[in-house]
Amino acid sequence: MSIEAMKQAVVYFEHMVRTLKLRDQSEPAQLLFKLRQAIEQAEKQEPVAWLTKELMADYLDMIAEAIADNKSETLRHKAHWMRVRGEI
Repeated sequence: MSIEAMKQAVVYFEHMVRTLKLRDQSEPAQLLFKLRQAIEQAEKQEPVAWLTKELMADYLDMIAEAIADNKSETLRHKAHWMRVRGEI
């Protein structure tokens, strides 16, 4: 679930809790609390990887070439080359 979707759910649950005048121990109120915590944790996380469209296209070309040549070693070699260059 994206952070934006979680934020939309928070708005919905806040409205529901207020409209129905629910207590803090109600299930929607507890879900609201958990969603807020999940959003807070998700926003703290650093991205772990990135990939450009061009790099993805190159990688897919390499996979297609290795499949066409029936040579998995070709793919391993090229993937290693990309890692050495810092591309993946």
